[in-house]
Amino acid sequence: MRTSRSLAAALAAVALAIPLAGCPSLGGGSASRELSSAQFDDIPAPRGFVIDLSEGRSYSYSEGGGGTASIRMGRLEYTGRGEPEGILQWYAAEMPRPIHGWDGGAPVEGASAMMFRRGKERCLVTVTPEGASLRIMVERNTGGAAER
Repeated sequence: MRTSRSLAAALAAVALAIPLAGCPSLGGGSASRELSSAQFDDIPAPRGFVIDLSEGRSYSYSEGGGGTASIRMGRLEYTGRGEPEGILQWYAAEMPRPIHGWDGGAPVEGASAMMFRRGKERCLVTVTPEGASLRIMVERNTGGAAER
């Protein structure tokens, strides 16, 4: 009887500790639970393009919710088929829509890219041919988007 109570107590302690192990505030898990490959809810991707989840290709980070002190940044890469000019024209038409809320964009000199702005935020969309496919790189508030 005493052994079964001890065993039950030990199992209960383990069961309670497992969910807490990944909680950053308690010292376990990763440094940020918000670093992910989640797509931005206000930056669209053209139909037929898929996010590249290969290591080091796509990441996003957000902190602070939607308030004035919030941070939203990242780089997402998509692959698919199309023409670079057509994809940039699609972004120029889609980004200013009320659901997204960005400006109309400006071409980036010397690159197949457009820079979009919304308040202090920047979004750089670059289109690069890769064989028969295209790679779209969307950088939000990162080095590439912030420097231009």
